[in-house]
Amino acid sequence: EAAAHFAAESSTGTNVEVSTTDDFTKGLDALVYHIDEATEDMRIAYPMDLFDRNVTDGRMMMVSILTLVIGNNQGMGDIQHAKIHDIYFPERAIQLFDGPSKDISDMWRVLGRPLKDGGYIAGTIIKPKLGLRPEPFAHAAYQFWLGGDFIKNDEPQGNQVFAPMKKTIPLVVDAMKRAMDETGQAKLFSANITADDHYEMCARADFILEAFGPDADKVAFLVDGFVGGPGMVTTARRQYANQYLHYHRAGHGMVTSPSAKRGYTAFVLAKISRLQGASGIHVGTMGYGKMEGENDDRMIAYMIERDECQGPVYFQKWYGMKPTTPIISGGMNALRLPGFFQNLGHGNVINTSGGGSYGHIDSPAAGAISLRQSYE
Repeated sequence: EAAAHFAAESSTGTNVEVSTTDDFTKGLDALVYHIDEATEDMRIAYPMDLFDRNVTDGRMMMVSILTLVIGNNQGMGDIQHAKIHDIYFPERAIQLFDGPSKDISDMWRVLGRPLKDGGYIAGTIIKPKLGLRPEPFAHAAYQFWLGGDFIKNDEPQGNQVFAPMKKTIPLVVDAMKRAMDETGQAKLFSANITADDHYEMCARADFILEAFGPDADKVAFLVDGFVGGPGMVTTARRQYANQYLHYHRAGHGMVTSPSAKRGYTAFVLAKISRLQGASGIHVGTMGYGKMEGENDDRMIAYMIERDECQGPVYFQKWYGMKPTTPIISGGMNALRLPGFFQNLGHGNVINTSGGGSYGHIDSPAAGAISLRQSYE
């Protein structure tokens, strides 16, 4: 009975019979096709025509899927817990989503590496998380770039009053140029364009691209995709298809944590991020860092980087959709990385180690070098 209520609430039903339901409407019902009470496993099939489509181009929207499958049904009184552990998308649905426009091979190209198995990208997050003014911020970037490849804004960094973007970013551009001149190697920067408003996001992105000028190919755009939602991710993907789209998942633990009884898992979050167009998404540390996770979380990485993969329930084919890079962060350092790589089975990832770089006893550059040595 609870399963029927759940499926009805997420498709054509309401809490009473209504006179306006006709035969066509009944053809759009979500169908419960599997229930295992012992394992508390329920599986529902949704007709694709249930989901909203864009007026402009007829494409599918992730916001519509989420509204239905984890909408009001999550709050119904007869549902004690309901967590999505896997979700299967047929070929037609995959064709109707944007998917990534850039992937890790574009990062390798900028770094002058092979486009296949180009290897580990040693990165960091500017630390401390908040409190650096423009000059110290840029100096911190310069110090790391002397030994490393990739720097990202921490997720709350943007346009604080003590570090306005229009003063900070030009200094970061200068720091990147000096580091490239000194090392003879290309560098990468992931700039946070997260904002409540579409036009504010675009204003930030446009300013950043203008500031970097001929080095704009070395810029990724970071969005806080979980708290900002699908609209923010799609704005970045569609307006700036030439930039690597860096999906930060801050806040996701409120629904993805193993202790949460509702919502969906980190695996599902990563899977839907690929559909939306994330070039890379943070996937935790699989039990090797400070973040919640387990060794078998490697399935998350495999699902988003491969063209087909077995999930917890469904075997998913991606039909040529570009891969999404696993981004590793959260308490990682050179001592923890070897076990992580052994568990994952490869090193074709971006790793952002904040404390593992800026906490190095010698210097941030030495911290960056230690990360690369750990991979090697």
